[in-house]
Amino acid sequence: MQKFTPGRRVVLTVAIAAALAPLAAGAQTAYPAKPITLVIPFPPGGQTDAIGRLVGDRLSKRLGQPVVVENKPGVNGSLASDLVARAKPDGYTLVIGGPGTHAINQLVNSNVRYDTRKDFTHIAMLTRGPMLLLASPTLKANSVAEVVALSKAKPDSLNMALTGIGSSSHMTTELLKQSAGVGFNNVPYKGDVPAMTDVIGGQADLLFVPATSAIPFVQGGKLRALAVTGDRRLAALPDVPTMPEAGQPRVINYSWTSLAGPAGMPPDIVKKLNDACQAILAEPDFAARLASMSNEATPGVPEQAMGFISAEVARWSNVVKKANIQVQ
Repeated sequence: MQKFTPGRRVVLTVAIAAALAPLAAGAQTAYPAKPITLVIPFPPGGQTDAIGRLVGDRLSKRLGQPVVVENKPGVNGSLASDLVARAKPDGYTLVIGGPGTHAINQLVNSNVRYDTRKDFTHIAMLTRGPMLLLASPTLKANSVAEVVALSKAKPDSLNMALTGIGSSSHMTTELLKQSAGVGFNNVPYKGDVPAMTDVIGGQADLLFVPATSAIPFVQGGKLRALAVTGDRRLAALPDVPTMPEAGQPRVINYSWTSLAGPAGMPPDIVKKLNDACQAILAEPDFAARLASMSNEATPGVPEQAMGFISAEVARWSNVVKKANIQVQ
């Protein structure tokens, strides 16, 4: 039997330590090892907030760590997005993205410092939901065709409420203007609620808004829905035609949500987060909650999310340039 000398014991101890070091390091850095911050770029109570909190709660259960939701509104969502873009890319600071924050803002506001195609890791698309074209009860138009006819007869006479410059509401309005060759008198508001309030009261004539926000008012008879911007009708409003059915096939637009983090996140962390998102999107109760908000899940891998975001930036860039839109 070979005798172990003190020197050999040292060599053996060092060898064992070296062999176990990677395992120990992996155990120490297994993601996630601490709470994750999920930033929502808008105030509590809106559609983005509701979906973000649903996703955050389920991520926490699947990842085994708390997901702390923080609302950081400001500059049409760009403030929070900029903070996340400049955070450490370790998977512990994430953001819920949307059309304004991750496609449009950088095109219309020169003060936005990030490029969503370069400064973020796009982990997963989450949901999408169409918008509704709403009309005031006092407006003498019962269809998109009648709105177009009124606008052509008296250019810029109809007051179109916008839920912010560069918002999905604004961009969908520009799609309709460019598609139908009409003009509106654009009236900006600070959000869905004040815009819908004035449309209900007749101070504004028309408004594009996410279907989630508007359906209760349409069902209650306070607003009229002229068309939905999706490719199929809504179950909650089966009599409301799609924009293609209303003669405007180019006016298709969805308000969407995504999950993103800073650029340069490790691929294994991105995959773990994406896998968790795909599992969440497949949950029947999650799908039911989305359906109640006239939204649907949009599953896919990170590469698809990146491709979609890039396509959105290119699409809205063309619309913005043609309309010469800039935040003052």
